[in-house]
Amino acid sequence: MAEEHEGREQPEEQEVTASEETGEQSVQQYPHPGLETRALSRFPEAAVQPVARTVPEDPDAEVEGELFQYWSKTPGGHKWLHYFELYEEILHSLGSRPARMLEIGVFRGGSVRMWSHCLPPGSTVVGIDLDETCKQFEDAASNLHVRIGSQADPDFLKSVAEEFGPFDFILDDGSHRTDHMIDSFTHLFPEALVPGGQYLVEDTHTNYWLAYRDSAYSFVDFSKDLIDMMHAIYLDRPDERLFREEHASRLDEVRVPEIAAMLKEIRFRDSLVLFQKHRHYHLPVSRLLEE
Repeated sequence: MAEEHEGREQPEEQEVTASEETGEQSVQQYPHPGLETRALSRFPEAAVQPVARTVPEDPDAEVEGELFQYWSKTPGGHKWLHYFELYEEILHSLGSRPARMLEIGVFRGGSVRMWSHCLPPGSTVVGIDLDETCKQFEDAASNLHVRIGSQADPDFLKSVAEEFGPFDFILDDGSHRTDHMIDSFTHLFPEALVPGGQYLVEDTHTNYWLAYRDSAYSFVDFSKDLIDMMHAIYLDRPDERLFREEHASRLDEVRVPEIAAMLKEIRFRDSLVLFQKHRHYHLPVSRLLEE
């Protein structure tokens, strides 16, 4: 049962039932509470009135960049077009040096081939998938590799990281199941991503589709909690002077869970969450300038 397929957003019935091969139990469906949230209630009435989002007349006119141009000519691709803006930002942020990339989900090979072509010369792209037929997209001569295994298997992820990592960029376009998204992140972000590296999880809209909601705690919920984790140094320290340069009260160090120190940035877009890893564990510095 190939779960790590890129872009697979129309699951067949067997993907949410027990697997004869693995013995997994049937997937429990967890409804999402919808839009009746605390945030919505804080806006003025005019801001919450329904408006129409419409189909663009020319979708291609809103997309540009090297990745989109190459992908558009590559058979087997399946992407939401609004992802390419962030893809381009990530590509440019990697600079001109060779990079190492891991993509969870190979499917028809369109995405791994796109990244392999557009990343700087000498870069390595590794795709993982449960479907053994995805091995056909491997091109070792071009540093494009495919390994067969599950994104939910920590031993498999560790073996891939040991063989090819650590990675500058990790992209999760796999099964889209909420537990799989979380499990892959918790195993790969701390150990398999370089300091300063970026980890992108896409198709997070599937957290709101029952066929993929295999846990009460979704990846979106998990990501929101990581925002709190990122601010762990401020908990029980309610005074800016504790971080102020040259102040008598300034703390020399603060002990937090290591994952809290690793988190530099969390960015949310429609169906995308991007994480960046800190290059160091330094405390933030407040500076008060003389008048």
